Amino acid sequence: MSRVRTPIAFATLVALAACDKAPSEETRGSQSPQAPAAEPGVSAAPNAQPPDAVADRVPEPEPEPEPEPEPEPTFGPAGLTALTDAQRQTLAEGAEDPPIPVDIHYVQSNEKRHDLFFPYIENVGGCAIGVGSDQTFTAAAKARSTFLFMMDIDRRIVDLHLMHRVFILASETPEENWAWWDAKNADQAKALLEEKLPQAGVSEKTIRRTLHGYAAYRETVYRHLRRVIGRERDGAKVTWLSDPQSYAHIRALYQTGRVRVMQGNLAGEHSMRTAAQACEALGETMRVVYMSNAEEYFTYTPDFVANMQAQPTDDKSVVLRTIYSKKWEHADLWAYQVHKLSDFKERLNNRKNRKRTAMLRYAKYDGGLERESLSIEGFSRIGYVDDDDAP
Repeated sequence: MSRVRTPIAFATLVALAACDKAPSEETRGSQSPQAPAAEPGVSAAPNAQPPDAVADRVPEPEPEPEPEPEPEPTFGPAGLTALTDAQRQTLAEGAEDPPIPVDIHYVQSNEKRHDLFFPYIENVGGCAIGVGSDQTFTAAAKARSTFLFMMDIDRRIVDLHLMHRVFILASETPEENWAWWDAKNADQAKALLEEKLPQAGVSEKTIRRTLHGYAAYRETVYRHLRRVIGRERDGAKVTWLSDPQSYAHIRALYQTGRVRVMQGNLAGEHSMRTAAQACEALGETMRVVYMSNAEEYFTYTPDFVANMQAQPTDDKSVVLRTIYSKKWEHADLWAYQVHKLSDFKERLNNRKNRKRTAMLRYAKYDGGLERESLSIEGFSRIGYVDDDDAP
């Protein structure tokens, strides 16, 4: 019996020892301490670190905000900004008419009542184009024009505008501008022209002619501008030089590169259409066309008609003209007339209007011309009969 019991007892001991075997490496790993449980309703962040490790970490600095760009500088009472290079190129592109030889150089104007135009052009903006010495400055200033085309058939008047550009840019006030034409400042004025004209791309030949023109017409222009700078009407300052705000606007046009001085003929093949194309390409409307009395010297040729039809026009666009005739009542030496450009275009489509005298005669017959009914001495208008908002 003892032989039988011994193997059974040994087998039992081996079985009990197997039940007490130590856990395997895999089992021990699964029983390692666990991270603290997340609070109910809060998801544990990936790679969460103990609270003391988070507290010791230095926070990264927040990026500084980018500085705001400096505002673009503005000039004059209308707040004009400088043109971009593309806009400057657009303004400068296009052909001009050749000069026409003339016997008399009208470096001064004897027109004094441009204030009669003011109710029709005040703050209309847009482009302005004009002939003559400095009359268009007054109209463009009152209109607060955004672009200005100064043109003339006379090369000497174009040279005069090159001088105006230099002196206007160099002068903060009307008085400083006028002083450049004073005899006591002639040497400094010539030196300034010699310095600035080449910088504006003016040829040596034109510079020599311009300096000669300054010497020849300095005294005439000085006396003329003395009258312009002092001109008032009913206590109001009514010229580009007598009104500081008007002068500031003209200067701002030059400071921002918005003036093109050009050789031009109202009835020519190029300059008027060049101005029209530039105005339209710049996103503007031609609002003021100042012709003075130039219509007395040409008929309404196909080129002139095409020039006027090319202008980008709206209901605020006007033609400004002066008339010398014994049949017309004058405000000074001249009668002054404002004509809606849209109406003028329609009349030019009718070839019976071959010149200014015929156009005015037919406008009187059809009732479009208003003269005596306005009760304004020396002033008339065309195209406003059915305009309830007309001044």
